[in-house]
Amino acid sequence: MDEASVLTDRARLEAVAAWEGSQPELKRRLDEVAARTAERLGFPLSLVSLVLDASTVFAGSHGLVGWVAEVGGVPAEWSFCTTTVVEGSPYVVPDADAEDHHRDNPVVTEGGVRSYAGVPLRTREGQVVGAHCVLGVEPHEFGPGEIAELERAAAEIVAIVEEHRARA
Repeated sequence: MDEASVLTDRARLEAVAAWEGSQPELKRRLDEVAARTAERLGFPLSLVSLVLDASTVFAGSHGLVGWVAEVGGVPAEWSFCTTTVVEGSPYVVPDADAEDHHRDNPVVTEGGVRSYAGVPLRTREGQVVGAHCVLGVEPHEFGPGEIAELERAAAEIVAIVEEHRARA
């Protein structure tokens, strides 16, 4: 499937919509996971993102500042998490400045992001609704232990959202 087909897939978008992220208690818990991930991996920024068809919304975050924090998301074409969702597997960018695909991205040129590692957030039904990631302002080679930590936290995020949905 190409990127547009994945992002506009009706079943995937319905799964994203079911992840009601506007509840204050849910947001607080997702922010806590993002903060723990950032701390454990030593990164200034960690996100719990939901990737829609044309935008990425941050359901939880740690370290966001400026207009991105105020808006709570970015266009899908700027989001590294979009690639994580489209590929359905961990996605790593050790140095965004060194990659043609990312070099001119406003998140890199204006936001100063240089490195990214993200893993899919996959529902019990198998739909990839978003990503859990860390971003850095320096190039970084990610190791298997760091990806494993992201995957552990992503599983926690899915469990939190499912628990929240069950109580709603």
